[in-house]
Amino acid sequence: MRNMMKAMITLFLAAGVLAACGGDDKEKADVFAEKDWPELEVVKEEIGTDFESADVENDEGNSRVILYENEGKPEYKSVYILDEERLKIISTQDDGEGQIYNEVIR
Repeated sequence: MRNMMKAMITLFLAAGVLAACGGDDKEKADVFAEKDWPELEVVKEEIGTDFESADVENDEGNSRVILYENEGKPEYKSVYILDEERLKIISTQDDGEGQIYNEVIR
């Protein structure tokens, strides 16, 4: 009986760990796969898509801001100004390059 309880506890813990590990991949794919925003093609070319998450910080008014994160820390930020069709990509890392892209895209 005691061995069966140990096995069940181990099974539940393993299932919890696996469930927690699987969540980031869906979030990573959401922005790039589900959104048809013009700036995402340029972002893919400039910095790639290898991020744990891409969180839309602002999508109201005249701009859209997306943070691209790994290990819970933002590595890049994109700012798309809608009426100008201007995209800025900024490295937010401590040893980063700062602004790495600032162009009008059409």
